[in-house]
Amino acid sequence: MSRVVVTASGGVRGRQPVDGVTAFRGIPYAAPPVGALRLQPPAPVPPWQGVRDALVPSPVAPQDRDSGAGWTPASGDDYLTLDVFAPADFPRAAPVLVWIHGGAWTSGAGSLPAYHPGAWVRRGLVVVSVNYRLGFEGFGSVEGAVENRGLRDQVAALRWVAENVAAFGGDPSRVTIAGESAGAGSVAALLCAPSAAGLFSRAIAHSVPGETYTVAHARWITDRVARAARVPATLAGFAGLPPRRVLDASRDVLAEFRAEPETGLRSIAGTLWNPVVDGDVLPVVPFEGPGAGGDPAVDLLVNHNADEWTLFSRTGAGVRPRGTADLTRWARAAGLDDAGFARFAATVPGADPLALTDALLTDAVFAEPSRRFARAHADAGGRTYRSLFTWRSPALGGRLGAAHALDLPFVFGNPAAFEPLLHAVPVLGALRRVPGLAARVPGVWPTPAAAALSRRMVDAWVAFATTGDPGWPALAPGLTPVHVWGSRDALVEEGPDARRDVWRSVRFLPAGR
Repeated sequence: MSRVVVTASGGVRGRQPVDGVTAFRGIPYAAPPVGALRLQPPAPVPPWQGVRDALVPSPVAPQDRDSGAGWTPASGDDYLTLDVFAPADFPRAAPVLVWIHGGAWTSGAGSLPAYHPGAWVRRGLVVVSVNYRLGFEGFGSVEGAVENRGLRDQVAALRWVAENVAAFGGDPSRVTIAGESAGAGSVAALLCAPSAAGLFSRAIAHSVPGETYTVAHARWITDRVARAARVPATLAGFAGLPPRRVLDASRDVLAEFRAEPETGLRSIAGTLWNPVVDGDVLPVVPFEGPGAGGDPAVDLLVNHNADEWTLFSRTGAGVRPRGTADLTRWARAAGLDDAGFARFAATVPGADPLALTDALLTDAVFAEPSRRFARAHADAGGRTYRSLFTWRSPALGGRLGAAHALDLPFVFGNPAAFEPLLHAVPVLGALRRVPGLAARVPGVWPTPAAAALSRRMVDAWVAFATTGDPGWPALAPGLTPVHVWGSRDALVEEGPDARRDVWRSVRFLPAGR
């Protein structure tokens, strides 16, 4: 028998329970962001009469067709929605976990199959997964539009959770937000966002990216996109521009940046948009300076992977070095001068240019921002936990290693979901083009070791969402315990390290012009 729940906007009918999970799909938390609402803050949902079917996922936010999420210009505008997954017995006051998907701020959706949270729900959590505005629609900066619309959408979704999750069996006083990659960047931003204060008490961030923009820099990128789209870089100029045209123009600008070394990380990474330090939604840099680390009242768990950048360098999804000049230029883009890069290279003896690139950009883009965010939160007085994912994929003859996003099938409780994950995390789309990959990744399929690692990671997430303690010691002054995920886990103390020391002089400030 299907379940009906009454929300503040009206009744919703979910699907019958499957494997102990009752799902409510495509519930709107804000009005469609089109017409007069485009590039503006999320607006309230008009209430409806009677009961609305919540049986299928909503449309996804506008994004490139090759992202794997299934967006087309005909997909529909009602995509500011969320899915709720509750235990079939609808417990009272269960811990709540809100999942914020990644995808380089430009792609993906919380409603995709690889993000099905059955393993968490069967352990007693109520899980909410969120769609939000992406790309220019979510993070482009133009006079007359509000900044950080994608983050504002996430705050609106959290307000919906505070108001409605009790009707699904969840406890609004025990909300954990969690995300990976751009989702982890969202988590970091929300910890620093005054508008999100009090809407969650715990946070999980896997692979925190370290980039933000000044308003001026975000406007410069908007100018480039407007030029590519052949419209004025004004609110009126973009108002009549269909999302497809904006997406095409954004892709053109990314291609231009690849050929312009002076654009720094834009010439390396396949991303264009980032959160803007606007003095409002995001008043501080999450990793540096006053306010870094966010609200110390929130318990925080931060993870990063040992070989993040191999996902991009080894699969064709990112650029590869053509020689020493590229490496030196990329090091400068990452904040290291020539002497600093020489010191860094000395910490990776015998590495060929590609391996050195992997080490450099793993640290610069994900590992060091993750470490720095965790330490800033701990230093501000917050209870903070660190972990490191080291399980090495056998893909590509072992060259993929513990790549970016490889942790996701494990924390979602299904190592066999790697193939669907290739579609759920769009940047992994390059892997779909590797002939015969599935046959060469036996270690990702349900081997005893992979299944056991997955169970341990699920246990840690559920424990953290329930109690605030994942099962190992928190950071303390002068102490940095790190739980290492692998075929066998370990707890290590992060002591002095020459490679990490190279980054001490680098500040992760907003990109500006």
